[in-house]
Amino acid sequence: MTRRVADGGGVHLTFGVDPATSMVVSWLTDGPVSRPMARFAPVDPDAAEAGEAYATTRTYRDAARRRIHVQHATLVGLRPGVRYRYEIFPPLGGEEPSTGEFRTAPRAGGTSGTTGAREGANGASVAGATFTFTCFGDHGTDQEDDPYGSPASGAVVAAVDMLAPLFHLALGDLSYASLRRDPSQVWADWFRMVAPSASRRPWMPVAGNHESERELGRFGLDPYQAYFQLPDNGAGGDFRELWYTFAVGRVRFVVLFGEDACYQEHGLVYLRGFSEGRQTAWLERTLRAARADPEIDWVIVAIHQVAVSTAAYHNGGDLGLREEWLPLFDRYEVDLVLCGHEHHYERTHPVRGVIPGSPVLTPRPVVPANATAASTGAAVSPTAPTVPMAAMAAMAARTAASPGLALADEAVDTTTGTVHIIIGTGGSSSPSTGALFDPPAGRVVVRPEPPDPPAAPVRRRFGKSPVSRRRTIHVTEGAPWLAARSTDHPYAFAALHVDPGLPGGTTTIRLTVHDSLAPDEPPFDEVLFTRPRRDGAPA
Repeated sequence: MTRRVADGGGVHLTFGVDPATSMVVSWLTDGPVSRPMARFAPVDPDAAEAGEAYATTRTYRDAARRRIHVQHATLVGLRPGVRYRYEIFPPLGGEEPSTGEFRTAPRAGGTSGTTGAREGANGASVAGATFTFTCFGDHGTDQEDDPYGSPASGAVVAAVDMLAPLFHLALGDLSYASLRRDPSQVWADWFRMVAPSASRRPWMPVAGNHESERELGRFGLDPYQAYFQLPDNGAGGDFRELWYTFAVGRVRFVVLFGEDACYQEHGLVYLRGFSEGRQTAWLERTLRAARADPEIDWVIVAIHQVAVSTAAYHNGGDLGLREEWLPLFDRYEVDLVLCGHEHHYERTHPVRGVIPGSPVLTPRPVVPANATAASTGAAVSPTAPTVPMAAMAAMAARTAASPGLALADEAVDTTTGTVHIIIGTGGSSSPSTGALFDPPAGRVVVRPEPPDPPAAPVRRRFGKSPVSRRRTIHVTEGAPWLAARSTDHPYAFAALHVDPGLPGGTTTIRLTVHDSLAPDEPPFDEVLFTRPRRDGAPA
């Protein structure tokens, strides 16, 4: 018998296929419900039309063989940059409200934004293209019995909302449910914890190593794929929505599932190569199309795992990512790579190519010609290419001449290389801020030793060893790519403020990094990323 009241909760939003015109409202229910739906209307009745959307239900059986139900209502026909109010039916039976609000994104490739435009209440500018988004990874819950989360896991949700971002990128290892005895309850706890934010702005997830749960689907990802409805990647079946892309304004976001490329056996299921090349082929097509699109300036990649790290003991940068995906980031001039996985904050110089002769493909930094170890925070490789100071001065002049550009302690031209940002500081109970090499050095995961063979034939599912795990092998390297890191802020989040600039001018992204336990204090890292707009000045 279906229910008239949908006991449950954990309301969360994700962008639809077009973030400017569609939104997915999702929520958990304690069982099947009759005709679940969401009704929506603009907050300003003159701004757009009202509508309704019936939900589709995704289900899976958890480790205890209970059927878990998640409802997803896709709202379409929305207008860009408009605030909407929605209501879920049947109403939720618990304490969580059945109503919420959100703002749609500025249209992809839009040119209507103006520098310094007045910002709306949810991070999208009234003019249509300026917006803010936030990110962090490695979250956990704030439940007292959660050994993998901490009180900071809950505090960061409120801290993020203080900046009123348009959306949030959750950079993997969301709930650590795979490590707990009752994973579906942990997921429910996590969704209820983030709902005060996720019910008002999209939380776009990145699948991490701890999203895979043993025996729950071919790749252990049935729960993750049930809880989120994300833009289609065209792969279908078991690969559905594990990697995806979306565009907001003049920024193309590319979300990857790093387990496919990584050597390290991070979680309960070893998934290196699981897509059989599908994801890498899709990645190249997506990056090529983005760089061929004159209405896209920025390309930002989100992955849980990292290619570089100065943690002396934790995970380390993965050689698999360096081999398989970093050459594509170089070829198509990816601007930023946002990661979690390491539980500290770290940022690189722009990197392009590899240091000649490096057996582990150490990324080659691009630094100003007069850079010193003191000014960069790390030893500067003698093989690192340099940006002439004249070019740096010209970039600074462009920035100064553009009205409304944000000020920052440092300016970086991302046309010279890709900047990697590690922000796995969402709330994990095991921060790595105290585990960094001093002086800075890198630690790299290389090909692991194979697991011992089973004593007798057993039935195996993809990537699952019935006997032992692969032993991770690390090597150390220099860290010439290091630009900034923090040993003082174990719990933090990053905010990225995107300003499209004017046609023919400079577009910027201002990165500010905030301590989530002291969000009122000034950011502890700040940098201005710049690049020329790809369209010309108006005739």
